Amino acid sequence: ATADEETGTTVSNENNNNMSAAAQRSLLQTLWSEATSTTDLHQRRSRVTRRISPTATSSNNTHQPSSDTSTSLLSKRSHVGKKKSMPPRGYNNYSRRTKRVATKVWLAALAALAMALLIKIHVFLYQVLTTRNNNKNFDGLLSISSDTNNIDGVDAATIQQLLDNHNIDVEDTHSKMTLQGAHSHKLKGLPLPPNNIDTSQYTIRMNTWNRNEQLLLSINHHAKCEGVAEIQIIWCDTQNDPPDSILHHPSGKVKIERHHVNSLNERFKIVLDTPTVAILSLDDDVLRPCEALDAAFVRWMRHPERMVGFDVRTHVVESNNDHGDGMKNSNNNNNNNKESNTKTEGAATATGTTNWKYGYLSTTEKSNSYSLTLPRASFLHKDYLDLYIMAMPRPIYLYVAQHFECEDIAMSFFVSSLTGGRPPLITDYWAVKSMVKLYSEKKISGGKDHKSARDKCVDHFAQLLGVKEDGEWGPLQTADLIHYDEDRMFGYGAEPEDWDDIDELSMSSGRLEEFVLSMKELKVKSNKDQLKWLTRKKTETMKEAKKVGMIEKTEEWEERWKSGGDET
Repeated sequence: ATADEETGTTVSNENNNNMSAAAQRSLLQTLWSEATSTTDLHQRRSRVTRRISPTATSSNNTHQPSSDTSTSLLSKRSHVGKKKSMPPRGYNNYSRRTKRVATKVWLAALAALAMALLIKIHVFLYQVLTTRNNNKNFDGLLSISSDTNNIDGVDAATIQQLLDNHNIDVEDTHSKMTLQGAHSHKLKGLPLPPNNIDTSQYTIRMNTWNRNEQLLLSINHHAKCEGVAEIQIIWCDTQNDPPDSILHHPSGKVKIERHHVNSLNERFKIVLDTPTVAILSLDDDVLRPCEALDAAFVRWMRHPERMVGFDVRTHVVESNNDHGDGMKNSNNNNNNNKESNTKTEGAATATGTTNWKYGYLSTTEKSNSYSLTLPRASFLHKDYLDLYIMAMPRPIYLYVAQHFECEDIAMSFFVSSLTGGRPPLITDYWAVKSMVKLYSEKKISGGKDHKSARDKCVDHFAQLLGVKEDGEWGPLQTADLIHYDEDRMFGYGAEPEDWDDIDELSMSSGRLEEFVLSMKELKVKSNKDQLKWLTRKKTETMKEAKKVGMIEKTEEWEERWKSGGDET
């Protein structure tokens, strides 16, 4: 038994030695295979993990000598080395999912960049095309006359400056309608009475800028007028809000129309819809009795295609010919007949060109003729405001935006152009003279260049709107102011009407019926009584303003301001 055991032990040792040599060779082969393998590090690490994992050793006898264990491991390692190594389970799915997510992120980023690039290209092309269209419109202005000073500020650089300064909207840098298209436009008709708001009330659109005290006084007065349906405040001050006393006015008639553009053109740009067709354009420092507003409103209702104003001005024609220059009023013969006006003004072009200039009130009254009115107090059809924004020649529109002046001349000439060159209508003389002006320390008409600027506006605007002597819709006609020396309080301006010819029963409200009757009664009174009545109405109108020292040259004003007033 002992011999057998020794023999068995010897055989076992020999076998172990043989197995050890085989294991060594297998180990060397495995190491060489590992060294030359292209499998990534993660796969190698996973194989090593599998080789030393408990499941790999659990199948072997734990009581077996260490040499058996190492032999088994070497055998397994040799076996593994001969097979193609596989990645861990789930690794390929994870890798593919990661690649898909990364691809989607890159594609989204590229799409966003492409979209931003396309937007920039579209904006650039829009600006280029817009500039080209504007330059085409501007050529008309620049080619008016080489002998006169052109209205500056219509080049692309100036447009960009106006945009940067928020003096014009991008959409308003070009016309949306031609002047010919505006001439073809049919105004919205007035509905038949009775009890219709368009024939009984009107909307006040009040322009203002940094004069809150004057604005509040004006609102307080005009909100009391029964004919006022709504008061829209054109608020262009983006840096400041209206005071609470205006935002929450107790009348309930006030609405703030906020504009992000600061320009005098904005007074004609309707942002909030108006409840009425009739628009009363007002400045914030002008007051008139409610009766004066009703007088102009009744006249406008009978001629809704015309502009009906209170303030009259005229144009003066300067004749340039080979024998020298001469100045004459646009209507020397004081005749409002179109044919005679055409002959008078046409004589100026027979031997040369003409240059138009602006005539102040003194010139207008001295000549007893006028050709335009000021929108600081004028009735207009709502459609004319929209047409101004859409169809006004851009050189005029841009000039007003750049220089903050002449929008009143532009609108008056614009409506005259659309009505065959006829001048605006004027309300009764007593209503014109009923104006109450609120005091303001800042005056726009006091500059030394004010007159020359308005001269330029009159001449060039008339040319662009076709109301000069050779214009397509001209010439601009003039009309007499006073027709009857014995009755100067009524029948003022072009196409005078007699209150006796107006049927009070045709009015759409009881207020207007009573007003027409009161005008008929006032008309037959003596001039002295008429003046008394007018003085009483003006006193009532200025009562609140006078009390706080806002009526110039009154005791209250002297006490508050301690300075003399200057003529405006």
